[in-house]
Amino acid sequence: MSPPDLGQGSVLGVLPVPETGAVLMIVGYLVPAGTAADAPEPPVLRERAPAAPPRRDAPGEEEELVLDRAARVARAGGEEIELTFREFELLDYLSSAPGRVYNRRQLMAAVWDRYDDEGGRTVDVHVLRLRRKLGRHAGRIVTVRNVGYKYQPPRRR
Repeated sequence: MSPPDLGQGSVLGVLPVPETGAVLMIVGYLVPAGTAADAPEPPVLRERAPAAPPRRDAPGEEEELVLDRAARVARAGGEEIELTFREFELLDYLSSAPGRVYNRRQLMAAVWDRYDDEGGRTVDVHVLRLRRKLGRHAGRIVTVRNVGYKYQPPRRR
């Protein structure tokens, strides 16, 4: 694959997107001070990466929790769990690094694209609603007291 035409832009960085096979290219343009409004419109480059297979908690279990990113669907025991956009994003983000603890501020930045200190209750309310919808899988989202939340996959037998 040949490099994309970026006009006068320079590639500042290339970041792999975990588990998707895609990369995010960060492009910068040098413009004189005060003329940012006249900066060239950057080209939007999109290439489809092959979809990652659905994440399964425990292969072979009838009641497993499956997160299908390509279809944006969560299933438990083959039954679809109806999630809002943010609930799906929250579950996807937490489950992308099982066992890793995220504080509320990190979750607000990643899921809501907000970088302020407000919104801690927003995270808590969404976690509560998500747990209710997950039913018997609610324990997968673990509260780490005075820190935040993490996704805990089931133990392998």
